[in-house]
Amino acid sequence: MKIIKQFILCTLYLILCTCLVSAQTLNVQSGSVLYQFPASQAGEMLYSNATTLTINGKEFNLGNIDKMYVDNSAVTDNTVTVTYNSNSANVIVAGNIAQYVDVTVSGAQVSIIQSENVDDNVGKISYTLSGSSSNGGFYHEGSYKIDLVLNGVTLTNPSGPAINIQNGKKINVTVKAGTTNTLVDGSNGDWKGCFRVKGHTELKGGGVLNITGKTANAFWGKEFLEMKNCTLNILGAVGDGINVNQHFSMESGTLNISGVGDNGLQVSYETDDNDKIIVEDDNTGAITITGGTINITTTASGSKGIKAEGAIYISELANITSVTVKTTGGTLLETSGTQRDTSVCVCIKSETAISISGGTLTLTSTGQGGRAMTCDKTIDITGGTITARAEGSNYTGSSSSWGGGGGPGGGGPGGGGFGNSSSNGKNAKGVKAKGAITISGGTLTVYSASHEGMESKSTITITDGIVNVQASDDAINATGDFTISGGYVYGYSSSNDGLDANGNFYIKGGVAIGFGAGGAESGIDTGESRYLIISGGYAFGIGGRVDASISSSSTQAYCSGSSSSGGGWGGGSSSTISISGSYAVVSQGTTRLFAVKMPKTSYSGAVFCSAPEMTKKTSYSIGGSSSVSGTETNGFIKSPTVTSVSGGTSLTAK
Repeated sequence: MKIIKQFILCTLYLILCTCLVSAQTLNVQSGSVLYQFPASQAGEMLYSNATTLTINGKEFNLGNIDKMYVDNSAVTDNTVTVTYNSNSANVIVAGNIAQYVDVTVSGAQVSIIQSENVDDNVGKISYTLSGSSSNGGFYHEGSYKIDLVLNGVTLTNPSGPAINIQNGKKINVTVKAGTTNTLVDGSNGDWKGCFRVKGHTELKGGGVLNITGKTANAFWGKEFLEMKNCTLNILGAVGDGINVNQHFSMESGTLNISGVGDNGLQVSYETDDNDKIIVEDDNTGAITITGGTINITTTASGSKGIKAEGAIYISELANITSVTVKTTGGTLLETSGTQRDTSVCVCIKSETAISISGGTLTLTSTGQGGRAMTCDKTIDITGGTITARAEGSNYTGSSSSWGGGGGPGGGGPGGGGFGNSSSNGKNAKGVKAKGAITISGGTLTVYSASHEGMESKSTITITDGIVNVQASDDAINATGDFTISGGYVYGYSSSNDGLDANGNFYIKGGVAIGFGAGGAESGIDTGESRYLIISGGYAFGIGGRVDASISSSSTQAYCSGSSSSGGGWGGGSSSTISISGSYAVVSQGTTRLFAVKMPKTSYSGAVFCSAPEMTKKTSYSIGGSSSVSGTETNGFIKSPTVTSVSGGTSLTAK
């Protein structure tokens, strides 16, 4: 034994001398893990009881050392590299942080436990993954922020997440430029994501990251996810494409999501063990998009393309913003206790607020009852170009016997059945808010094939921007007051009202154009015992009747094609005007005040119109023409050039 100890000591002494003299690197190989100590860091090696060797604070069991050698390898401090090769993995650890990482390698499964002693003095440790394995994974646990570099790694882990970060700190993930990285997890597990992060993740870099979640979500984060520069492709998931708590933000890069079994991108508030929201500055439950390109397609019933418990903010502050979302799934029946509700597909949904100030949004929902944009509270649009289409049919609901155990509908007496219950019907709508809708800029184009185009269960206020809505039901509907004081508003309904307020309707400026259907449906409509108050701007409405009581407090002259008696809140619809041509033209003699583009070339109904140029007790003519030129904005031309006008009905301004 004494001779063996002396031999080992001599060998170590010679290795150290060689290392120091030539300023080279001491390599210690232990299984699949290689530790590299530059000469300047090797220091004094402590040899104890012929069983252990300590180098720069890292203790090795001599029985686990396969070899030690010296070479001229360059070593970068604070780095760990993991290279996968089919069913194996090799790990290289920089000597200065060797004492702080405990590495276990089993085949191609790599587990690293980072010491709690890592702090600002030690600094962040960078972990770089590369290579490929069809039976590999990466697990990390620690309590200090880290860098994770994906450098062309392809991992399929049949028994767990491909990457599992059990570290509650900042996880800086770099997808290295010029590389493609692919992560796939196993099926039928109990983990929450193929790429799972306990902490808050910053995802960046110029490379491509592909993720497929075969058990639950593709990416799951207990805290927030921030994204820029890289391309993230969610190729499939049993659950959500991305599911995170606290918040999600994106300032550049590309996000593509498809093939998911639930929502595309979902953000929730972080809660404690008792489901109470944790009050922190970062815990907003919000989605913030200031740049980049997003393409999301969902096919699952009741799925949401983008969903947040907090607010959704979309702008073009950092870079060009493009958001394209398409949902094609049908309805999903949700049961809670004795209650049943129907969940429909929505492209963008927030439980708090939606604020759009920039970017190009293309939102299409084709499923039954589907909607392009909904919010449980308010929608505020100040900029951007938004196309919102609800192309599906309405869901009328269904009645069925459900529950269990017995009683009515439950299979027999004495049981706990809930009886017959009808699920809630849902109408397909373009844009809906339970709170107020405010528009002060941008361009909003809405289409609904089966129901209302844009609806607020509160008020609608438009002060600027371009709003064009076409629908089968009300084009634009406010349960409360509807105010237009600027911008260009155009609403066409094929079977109901064009612009509809269940409260008062205020036109203070801008342009308000409404086309309603025949019969009792109006171009511009107010609620019963409510009023239309006009004090500025241009207005044109045509429908089966003028369904609005025009307030005596109106300060701008107007023409109304209805009599003083008959149906409608405004007194009937006995004066019917027929318009043939591409445009309706409002004239005073040969002076053309304005022209309005018609949704169809032949239209008959009662007309309401007003313009700042109008004066009371003056006669104005409304006719049709297909020969109109001028600067057209959202179907409106001021002072147009008109070759000829066909028809033409004279009304006296009031």
